Amino acid sequence: MPPKKRFRPLILVVDESADARLTARFYLSNEGYEVAEAATRQSAFESAAANSPDLVLIDLNMRGPGGAPAAQRLRGIAQMDGVPVVACAGPDSQAYRDAARAAGADAYLTKPVNPTVLLRLVKSLLNRRAAGAVPTSDATQMAYMVM
Repeated sequence: MPPKKRFRPLILVVDESADARLTARFYLSNEGYEVAEAATRQSAFESAAANSPDLVLIDLNMRGPGGAPAAQRLRGIAQMDGVPVVACAGPDSQAYRDAARAAGADAYLTKPVNPTVLLRLVKSLLNRRAAGAVPTSDATQMAYMVM
């Protein structure tokens, strides 16, 4: 599904940590993006279905089943077709990278997230999506991963 037409791209930030959401909001908003926040998997699913974000930034370290199953479920929401998903986790490990791949993430960032890397990655993924180059949920590639 093509991105919704809006004045500014909408980034959905999914993280249990209020501080992490606030930090992401600060950098993304200052770069001109709209930001929606979700503190739980359920609120992420509801927000994704209702708002059709242009990109999702999700923490893999969420309690319970974790962020990887949530990222997989987000991929199944009709409004999320073709929406880039960036998985975040820390400290860096091969297990987190593997979880990001298995969840169908388009990119992986290590926490704490470097704001410069985050903003470059978001811009790149949104530009690729606008050009129709971001893989769909059926054929997600990790070519855009930051490792």
